[in-house]
Amino acid sequence: MSLFGDPLFRWRETFMVLFAASQRPTVGDVEKALARVGKFDSEQMNETADGKIESLTATNQIDCIGLDIVYVDGEEALEQLEELQGEISPEDLLPGQESLLAKLSTCDARLDILHFEQLTSAMTEDDDEEFLDPGALLGVAESLAQLVDGVAVDPGSGTFV
Repeated sequence: MSLFGDPLFRWRETFMVLFAASQRPTVGDVEKALARVGKFDSEQMNETADGKIESLTATNQIDCIGLDIVYVDGEEALEQLEELQGEISPEDLLPGQESLLAKLSTCDARLDILHFEQLTSAMTEDDDEEFLDPGALLGVAESLAQLVDGVAVDPGSGTFV
């Protein structure tokens, strides 16, 4: 079950980690990567017979966030990768990001990181556009990218994380 179905959480944004499918991590490895960023509790997990991640839902009560992490490969991952490569211009790269752009050509899978805000009783409808600190999400994206020797991307802006 995704946090999309939980009335206590509201989706805010999605980041991706692109990598070679041969580097697909286990659920345990993903949980360790999350632990390097903060205190996440795994709520639900789906894995292959050999322990490789299919999906993982985790929450962090301290930061009031939830994450759905979903493995994607095949045609869907390749289409997204092709679209992303068309959006990222070498002229827009920050110094040192050229290697990240080059690494995209070796990728054929991704982890989608869906970031949710935990709603509290103190929130009102006017809080919808309030700023949500992306620190935990950025840390998770970076930690997962290191785990799979991949590239973390904000697909909304077409930039590397």
